[in-house]
Amino acid sequence: MYKIMISVNNNEEVFTLPHVPVDFPLPEPEQNNETYTGLSQDYRRIGTMGLRQFSWSSFFPVGRRYPFMPPEALEDGWAYVSFFQRWRERKVPFRLIVLDSSGVARLNLPVTIDSFEPSIRRNGDIEYSISVTEYRFVR
Repeated sequence: MYKIMISVNNNEEVFTLPHVPVDFPLPEPEQNNETYTGLSQDYRRIGTMGLRQFSWSSFFPVGRRYPFMPPEALEDGWAYVSFFQRWRERKVPFRLIVLDSSGVARLNLPVTIDSFEPSIRRNGDIEYSISVTEYRFVR
């Protein structure tokens, strides 16, 4: 069972997502290569690595605990919504961490949230879709 954690500001706030989608994407970045046409042949320049982009859909429970939820996950879906809204307004990057069933980090990546769209299900839970892009700190 995989676990997804999202934190901000060097673990000032850490949230474990209550539900991991069945097919969680782990895309590799594209490489920005370029081809140049020469007089007698074409040439290829190996470019820099692009930024990874992820998107997924899931839900946050409201007032109930499901059997598949990790122990650290909250039953208050509105706390997750508030977390994303608050830190996006502050323009702070998030850290996306994916742990496998052994607790090994398979992904640990700073990201920005491009879109976050919550909606309320009939049973009161909060369904959401989210898109994130890798963030590189300027050195």
